[in-house]
Amino acid sequence: MAFIIYLAKIYIVILLFRFVSTKQELTFNPLGRILAKLTNPVLPNNSNNFIPVLIILLVVVTSLLNSISSNNLEFLSKLMSSLINYIYFFMLFYIVSMIFGSFGNRPIGGGFIALFFRLGLPWVKMTRLFIPINSGKIIIPAIIILFLITTCLTAVINTVFNLIIYQVIGNTAAVFISALATGAYKVFGLLYYMSLIIAFRAIISWVSPDPRNMVVQLVYIITEPVLEPLRKLIPPIGIIDFSAFIAMIAFYFGGMILQGLVSPFIL
Repeated sequence: MAFIIYLAKIYIVILLFRFVSTKQELTFNPLGRILAKLTNPVLPNNSNNFIPVLIILLVVVTSLLNSISSNNLEFLSKLMSSLINYIYFFMLFYIVSMIFGSFGNRPIGGGFIALFFRLGLPWVKMTRLFIPINSGKIIIPAIIILFLITTCLTAVINTVFNLIIYQVIGNTAAVFISALATGAYKVFGLLYYMSLIIAFRAIISWVSPDPRNMVVQLVYIITEPVLEPLRKLIPPIGIIDFSAFIAMIAFYFGGMILQGLVSPFIL
């Protein structure tokens, strides 16, 4: 059953790419024609309007299939896990979309970059409602907001399913706080990976990397919103930029400390 969910996720990505493709792209662009061939058979009148409904159906049906069990409690537990797994999948997909989409119309990555840009744009626009930043630095705040929404949504699902499974209404607040803490624990764990990315940037900066390289650009897009403010507070001394070292240490130990703070609230 896990393989079915894996295939469903791949097809959901295809549907999302189709959803943001124009009619001209679906007709004349090689990538668009592939998307059209893969999705037209399941779309009434080849209309994109049915795509959100189809994605919801895929999530629900595959989650139910993955949760089949003779035990009702086990069924509900598996169903909850499957739905939360899908939520994290969508979160990661949109994070990738925002990061790759930040390349905009640059001549790299072919048509995929334009599709990623369109997929990530709604989250960026929503973030700008709260944080009026017009440059590429909006990516990090947008990712943080997406993390917060995901954490709250998974907490609600956790709480509802736990109430259904255990039917202990008196513990509603404790279950919800525990679910929030669990989500926060996972989010804070990502700070460790941020420290690794910053460390990677510090290392490659010593070899004068090609600024046109896609990997280099990705690293700069992710890290520059963090390093630039630090660089203003702590200017480089000669060729040594202390901002990267400080940020790396802060993210690494900050993640550990924050995880330690939320751990007691996890049931």
